[in-house]
Amino acid sequence: MTTIDRAAAPVATGRATLLLMIPLNLLLVPWVWIGRLVFGVFGWFAYFMLPVALIVAVAMTFTTILAFTQKRRPRSLSRAEVFWQWSTWAGLLALGTFLPDFGDTEESYRSALTQAFGYSDSLMNLSYSLSFGGAVVAVVAWIGLVISLLHGHRQEAPSS
Repeated sequence: MTTIDRAAAPVATGRATLLLMIPLNLLLVPWVWIGRLVFGVFGWFAYFMLPVALIVAVAMTFTTILAFTQKRRPRSLSRAEVFWQWSTWAGLLALGTFLPDFGDTEESYRSALTQAFGYSDSLMNLSYSLSFGGAVVAVVAWIGLVISLLHGHRQEAPSS
Protein backbone atom coordinates (compact mmCIF):
# COMPACT_ATOMS: atom_id res chain seq x y z
CA MET A 1 0.00 0.00 0.00
CA THR A 2 1.37 3.39 -0.94
CA THR A 3 1.11 6.48 1.16
CA ILE A 4 0.23 9.88 -0.19
CA ASP A 5 2.46 12.81 0.69
CA ARG A 6 -0.14 15.46 1.54
CA ALA A 7 2.41 18.30 1.44
CA ALA A 8 3.51 17.43 -2.11
CA ALA A 9 0.03 17.54 -3.62
CA PRO A 10 -0.48 21.31 -3.20
CA VAL A 11 3.05 22.00 -4.49
CA ALA A 12 2.41 19.83 -7.55
CA THR A 13 -0.92 21.52 -8.21
CA GLY A 14 0.58 24.94 -7.63
CA ARG A 15 3.48 24.15 -9.93
CA ALA A 16 1.21 22.77 -12.67
CA THR A 17 -1.04 25.83 -12.46
CA LEU A 18 1.97 28.12 -12.65
CA LEU A 19 3.21 26.33 -15.75
CA LEU A 20 -0.27 26.49 -17.32
CA MET A 21 -0.53 30.25 -16.83
CA ILE A 22 1.18 31.25 -20.06
CA PRO A 23 -0.53 28.82 -22.47
CA LEU A 24 -4.01 29.17 -20.94
CA ASN A 25 -3.75 32.95 -20.80
CA LEU A 26 -2.69 32.97 -24.45
CA LEU A 27 -5.75 30.86 -25.31
CA LEU A 28 -8.29 32.68 -23.16
CA VAL A 29 -7.49 36.22 -24.34
CA PRO A 30 -8.61 35.49 -27.92
CA TRP A 31 -11.42 33.31 -26.53
CA VAL A 32 -12.88 36.32 -24.70
CA TRP A 33 -12.64 38.29 -27.92
CA ILE A 34 -13.98 35.84 -30.52
CA GLY A 35 -14.63 32.53 -28.75
CA ARG A 36 -18.27 32.65 -29.74
CA LEU A 37 -17.17 32.12 -33.33
CA VAL A 38 -16.71 28.42 -32.49
CA PHE A 39 -20.50 28.24 -32.02
CA GLY A 40 -21.27 30.23 -35.16
CA VAL A 41 -21.92 33.43 -33.23
CA PHE A 42 -20.04 36.38 -34.64
CA GLY A 43 -21.22 39.95 -35.08
CA TRP A 44 -20.67 43.47 -33.86
CA PHE A 45 -19.51 42.44 -30.40
CA ALA A 46 -16.23 41.36 -32.00
CA TYR A 47 -15.44 45.06 -32.42
CA PHE A 48 -16.64 46.01 -28.96
CA MET A 49 -14.80 43.13 -27.28
CA LEU A 50 -11.39 43.95 -28.81
CA PRO A 51 -10.57 46.60 -26.14
CA VAL A 52 -11.81 44.18 -23.47
CA ALA A 53 -9.49 41.48 -24.82
CA LEU A 54 -6.58 43.91 -24.74
CA ILE A 55 -7.34 44.80 -21.11
CA VAL A 56 -7.57 41.08 -20.28
CA ALA A 57 -4.20 40.53 -22.00
CA VAL A 58 -2.56 43.23 -19.91
CA ALA A 59 -4.18 41.94 -16.71
CA MET A 60 -3.15 38.34 -17.36
CA THR A 61 0.39 39.40 -18.28
CA PHE A 62 0.63 41.32 -15.00
CA THR A 63 -0.42 38.34 -12.87
CA THR A 64 1.81 35.97 -14.85
CA ILE A 65 4.82 38.20 -14.24
CA LEU A 66 3.95 38.42 -10.53
CA ALA A 67 3.62 34.64 -10.32
CA PHE A 68 6.88 33.87 -12.09
CA THR A 69 8.90 36.41 -10.09
CA GLN A 70 8.00 35.12 -6.64
CA LYS A 71 10.87 34.44 -4.25
CA ARG A 72 9.66 31.13 -2.81
CA ARG A 73 11.23 27.92 -4.05
CA PRO A 74 10.25 25.62 -5.55
CA ARG A 75 8.43 28.18 -7.65
CA SER A 76 4.71 27.39 -7.48
CA LEU A 77 1.40 28.97 -6.55
CA SER A 78 -0.18 28.72 -3.13
CA ARG A 79 -3.58 27.10 -2.65
CA ALA A 80 -5.27 30.50 -2.60
CA GLU A 81 -3.46 31.58 -5.77
CA VAL A 82 -4.44 28.34 -7.50
CA PHE A 83 -8.08 28.91 -6.52
CA TRP A 84 -8.08 32.51 -7.76
CA GLN A 85 -6.26 31.62 -10.99
CA TRP A 86 -8.65 28.79 -11.90
CA SER A 87 -11.63 30.98 -10.98
CA THR A 88 -10.31 33.71 -13.28
CA TRP A 89 -9.95 31.23 -16.12
CA ALA A 90 -13.45 29.84 -15.52
CA GLY A 91 -14.95 33.33 -15.61
CA LEU A 92 -13.13 34.19 -18.85
CA LEU A 93 -14.22 30.90 -20.40
CA ALA A 94 -17.86 31.58 -19.50
CA LEU A 95 -17.68 35.15 -20.80
CA GLY A 96 -16.23 34.11 -24.15
CA THR A 97 -18.67 31.22 -24.51
CA PHE A 98 -22.00 32.70 -23.52
CA LEU A 99 -21.81 36.34 -24.60
CA PRO A 100 -24.61 36.90 -27.11
CA ASP A 101 -23.88 38.76 -30.31
CA PHE A 102 -25.85 40.81 -32.78
CA GLY A 103 -25.62 42.00 -36.35
CA ASP A 104 -27.44 44.30 -38.73
CA THR A 105 -30.70 42.36 -38.88
CA GLU A 106 -33.25 41.49 -36.25
CA GLU A 107 -32.65 37.74 -36.73
CA SER A 108 -28.95 38.14 -36.01
CA TYR A 109 -29.23 38.09 -32.20
CA ARG A 110 -27.53 34.81 -31.32
CA SER A 111 -25.61 33.09 -28.56
CA ALA A 112 -24.02 29.69 -28.06
CA LEU A 113 -27.18 28.57 -26.26
CA THR A 114 -29.54 29.74 -29.02
CA GLN A 115 -27.32 28.08 -31.62
CA ALA A 116 -27.54 24.80 -29.70
CA PHE A 117 -31.19 24.88 -28.61
CA GLY A 118 -32.94 27.33 -30.93
CA TYR A 119 -33.83 30.94 -30.34
CA SER A 120 -35.90 31.98 -27.36
CA ASP A 121 -35.95 35.10 -25.23
CA SER A 122 -35.30 33.04 -22.10
CA LEU A 123 -32.13 31.54 -23.64
CA MET A 124 -30.95 35.01 -24.63
CA ASN A 125 -31.56 36.24 -21.08
CA LEU A 126 -29.73 33.20 -19.71
CA SER A 127 -26.84 33.88 -22.10
CA TYR A 128 -26.57 37.47 -20.90
CA SER A 129 -26.74 36.33 -17.27
CA LEU A 130 -24.07 33.65 -17.74
CA SER A 131 -21.74 36.00 -19.61
CA PHE A 132 -22.23 38.78 -17.05
CA GLY A 133 -21.67 36.27 -14.23
CA GLY A 134 -18.52 35.05 -15.95
CA ALA A 135 -17.24 38.60 -16.24
CA VAL A 136 -17.94 39.30 -12.56
CA VAL A 137 -16.26 36.04 -11.49
CA ALA A 138 -13.23 36.83 -13.69
CA VAL A 139 -12.80 40.35 -12.30
CA VAL A 140 -13.29 39.38 -8.65
CA ALA A 141 -11.02 36.34 -8.99
CA TRP A 142 -8.35 38.39 -10.77
CA ILE A 143 -8.38 40.94 -7.95
CA GLY A 144 -8.09 38.08 -5.44
CA LEU A 145 -5.20 36.66 -7.45
CA VAL A 146 -3.37 39.99 -7.51
CA ILE A 147 -3.82 40.43 -3.77
CA SER A 148 -2.57 36.88 -3.11
CA LEU A 149 0.43 37.28 -5.41
CA LEU A 150 1.38 40.64 -3.91
CA HIS A 151 1.10 39.12 -0.43
CA GLY A 152 3.43 36.32 -1.58
CA HIS A 153 5.92 38.90 -2.85
CA ARG A 154 6.01 40.60 0.56
CA GLN A 155 6.95 37.40 2.35
CA GLU A 156 10.63 36.65 2.58
CA ALA A 157 12.12 33.71 0.75
CA PRO A 158 12.42 30.64 3.00
CA SER A 159 15.92 29.99 4.30
CA SER A 160 17.72 26.86 3.17
